[in-house]
Amino acid sequence: MDTYKKERLMTREELIQFGHQYLKGVGISSICNVCIEIGGSCCKFCDELEEGKGCKNRNTSCTAWLCGYLKLILYKAGLLDEWERFWEQIPGQAYRMDYTPAIVSIQKEIEIPSIQLLSEAFAKDLIRLNAKHKSSENIIELNDKLDQYITRFSIYTDEEILEKAKNELEELISCFYSFEFALQSSSNEK
Repeated sequence: MDTYKKERLMTREELIQFGHQYLKGVGISSICNVCIEIGGSCCKFCDELEEGKGCKNRNTSCTAWLCGYLKLILYKAGLLDEWERFWEQIPGQAYRMDYTPAIVSIQKEIEIPSIQLLSEAFAKDLIRLNAKHKSSENIIELNDKLDQYITRFSIYTDEEILEKAKNELEELISCFYSFEFALQSSSNEK
């Protein structure tokens, strides 16, 4: 899905808007709605979050950042590398802060996906697991574990370590039946 073109200039606001459109194409609202409902929002305790209204000051850093759930969905859909490469070109990102220049040169663009069904299926599994465990702590912990496993794939190069991590990840998500079915269905359509 990578599109290599000549340099394109984008404003900081266009980058943020593009990031939100991309994540909407991934189905972010399905995941965020479940997570917020169980008290695990990544925006929790942020000074820019206004009760009942959302973020007062969107920035490139928060737009580019992915929780473990979204990382898994993009990883399984084969889109995580392109997402990360796109945002690596954007300077000025910091934790919940943004020093991105007003205009940024983009060398590599990516297309907005349409994989909302994967996120909807994943959210369905999260709801089922949360009801089964009767505690949101397990679901919040799962998010952190997914993030750790998938981050390993971009850090380690040793095949034995990678294979072990992939097997452990598959075991961790083995009860995500709706998500697995949606993945199989989407790969059959290609």
